[in-house]
Amino acid sequence: MPDKRPLDPHQPVLYIEHCRYRHTYRKHALHLHSSLAEALRAIQPRVKLQLRINDKGPPQDGSFEVAVAQQPTEDATARQSVWTGLRRMPSASKVPHVDDIITPVCFALQLRDPHMESHRRMLTNLRHNEGSRARRGLK
Repeated sequence: MPDKRPLDPHQPVLYIEHCRYRHTYRKHALHLHSSLAEALRAIQPRVKLQLRINDKGPPQDGSFEVAVAQQPTEDATARQSVWTGLRRMPSASKVPHVDDIITPVCFALQLRDPHMESHRRMLTNLRHNEGSRARRGLK
């Protein structure tokens, strides 16, 4: 069911289209959005990444598509596609990690790192923090 809350016209939007029959895809979509929003805030603190899931209606079976736009748009051709999971056979490879899409998202949104820290270093720090949280949860 698409979310129809109003979007801020001055903030970027992450559009995710995922198969409705794979219930874990929604959880993966929400996690991807939160991880990407955190990474983008580290690069540009004023950016608040918004999310729309299955905005175009019923998605294709087995799909996991990710696109981004600098501001909300109804026109699907105005969105920059950053990931397609259609042609990936194993379902585990259909969902990207934030590392896989951070660079194309930054280029699409025309973001620059104000502290001259590379995206790779920043993502390594994020991954390390995620790993620390997972280890604490296991103990």
